[in-house]
Amino acid sequence: MKSNSKAKIFLNIGLLAIMIGVIIYVMDNSLSDIFAQLMKTSWIVVGLVILLGVIYQIVEGRSIKEIASYFQKDFTTKDGFFTSCYVAFYRVISFGTGTLLSEIYFYKKKGLAVSQGVGVTALHMIMYKVAVIFLSVLGLIFQFSLFYERAPKMIPFILIGVVLTFVIIFSLLVLSSSINLQVFLIKWTNKYFKRKKLRDWVDKCNLQIYSLRETVQTITKDRSAMLRIFSWNVAKLIFWYVIPYVVLVENHPTIDFLLVVSFTSFAVILSGVFPTPAGIGPFEFVYLLLFKPLVGTVDAVSSLLLYRFGSFVLPFLIGFVFVVIQKRKDIKSDLHAVREEKQKTLEE
Repeated sequence: MKSNSKAKIFLNIGLLAIMIGVIIYVMDNSLSDIFAQLMKTSWIVVGLVILLGVIYQIVEGRSIKEIASYFQKDFTTKDGFFTSCYVAFYRVISFGTGTLLSEIYFYKKKGLAVSQGVGVTALHMIMYKVAVIFLSVLGLIFQFSLFYERAPKMIPFILIGVVLTFVIIFSLLVLSSSINLQVFLIKWTNKYFKRKKLRDWVDKCNLQIYSLRETVQTITKDRSAMLRIFSWNVAKLIFWYVIPYVVLVENHPTIDFLLVVSFTSFAVILSGVFPTPAGIGPFEFVYLLLFKPLVGTVDAVSSLLLYRFGSFVLPFLIGFVFVVIQKRKDIKSDLHAVREEKQKTLEE
């Protein structure tokens, strides 16, 4: 027991050291431009960007709470807020590979079963993508004439983005709620998996898939809950989409609010389908493609960097503080366990 506690202490300290090392690397190589732009921006604008970024995380927390509280009544908006920031932190230090796993693990720590955590994560992603489609279509409808005048060749790509996002949503729903798919998988595994260990593993997976389907169906059958979750997701995106306007209006006082919001929503939905040159992310490429003709290269890049700070870096920093506090608690708990074991040994 004592050796286990000591091992856990060294493991937690080691993980914390690795995290800090990765963070230093990321900040030096990927985030330095964003922090440099912050230093050149008026503090009023920076304050508004931070405010919008924090409000986004609060609303995001509420949308997560609406889903997760179905299975854990004590799950609060605050828990949802830190879920989002926790995931943002691991998205950065794992370079995107640990995003979904970190969300599922956070739900597990809050008392949800793994299948419930997967179900909540899937619905969270689905409702986010539905909100992205909704705002993009709305922007295309209200700004069609202006958009047709400025970037007519982009319209087919936006429509493709909407269709592909809808396909992703449909696929996620089928994978997480279709009993026919589960029956097919059971028949296929029964035919090809004969060894006992593999059979036991398959049986465990089938139980998890069944629980996942029950989880998804529990929420999707409640239309009022789905409407609330959808509304919170639309609201959170609006707070993100307003950030470029807050940044740009200082130097471009006549810029159209709805056009900026629409362009940002188009950049989000196009980032998954638009081919991009090496060395630049798809969102960044599409964003600059849309905004450079509108405000010029310098202001477009500045607004992009500040948007990335509010939507990407800020939740990462909050998540970093949260993880450090949790790791500190874990280390203190393990040290306390070692002391107790030592005390018991001395008494004996």
